[in-house]
Amino acid sequence: MLFSNFISFKPINFLLLFASMLFVGCVQSSNTDSSTSKLPYDDPEFKGKIGETYATSEMDWPEMPSPPEGAPNVIVILLDDVGFGMTSTFGGSIPTPNLDSLAQEGLRYNRFHTTAVCGPTRAAILTGRNHHQSGNGFLAEWATGYPSYNTMIPRSTATIGKLMKYNGINTAWFGKNHNTPDWETSAAGPFDRWPTAMGFDYFYGFNTGETHQFYPVLFENTVPVEPEKTPEEGYPFRLT
Repeated sequence: MLFSNFISFKPINFLLLFASMLFVGCVQSSNTDSSTSKLPYDDPEFKGKIGETYATSEMDWPEMPSPPEGAPNVIVILLDDVGFGMTSTFGGSIPTPNLDSLAQEGLRYNRFHTTAVCGPTRAAILTGRNHHQSGNGFLAEWATGYPSYNTMIPRSTATIGKLMKYNGINTAWFGKNHNTPDWETSAAGPFDRWPTAMGFDYFYGFNTGETHQFYPVLFENTVPVEPEKTPEEGYPFRLT
């Protein structure tokens, strides 16, 4: 996998790549509770026995939610400024053989309505809701103090990352994050609207709408990091 140098995952993962951003995972859980519409699940009831002594007591370890055997990994890739008809996967003129190969092994969905703006579209795919319901009526740099436009994803609006985590799945986000309110994107935080607080175990990328293509401002989780190499030494790619 292209991103295997960044992090090692357990067998079931959810990965999201947004214009440089990526997720991995699976939706289904082995939780046997009939009320699976309530997340997070209630803590399991203790079914052991507490006697007068250790010898007369019985332990009962809680069973945590986990994906069923054979559940697939999930990869979501979101690219900025790529129209529906651009890639060869959907009949466009730009050859995308790797995407074509993936599509041939799966399904093509063609009724996700983008907002034609990256941040609101990303908020919609993150939450599964209209971008206004997700507080992202427009880009973070143009936030206003009105409902739907303050770029603050409501706490009542769970992200797909959190849904995955509640079902025992490892998650990661690589690349661009443009859904943290602009005034919360510095190294000082607060971090409750960064990817690591939106259900993603790991984040490696930049936390604004754009960054320098050769000397990017990068974060690992919430910590600023310097690339290991300069562009001349091969990061992000070798110049000729």
